[in-house]
Amino acid sequence: MGAGREASISLDGVRDKNVMQLKKLNTALFPVRYNDKYYADAISSGDFTKLAYYNDICVGSIACRLEKKESGAIRVYIMTLGVLAPYRGLGIDQQ
Repeated sequence: MGAGREASISLDGVRDKNVMQLKKLNTALFPVRYNDKYYADAISSGDFTKLAYYNDICVGSIACRLEKKESGAIRVYIMTLGVLAPYRGLGIDQQ
């Protein structure tokens, strides 16, 4: 990804204004078409769903859903986790 240049990796939450980024990534990464409930769950999970940026280019995401157990405890369920192939191995998934 360009020798001699330090990469900037950042994360941002998924909101209504940038959910299209998540949709585009999912189309490129997964052989599944996700429905509106998936995206509503991703947005409503707050800090548990993130977009990953490499030098300001959206290259990955983690999307979670919050589930309430019978005991009242909240469980975080990872729905999807992916990074575009050219950006794998750069530590993006370790942020």
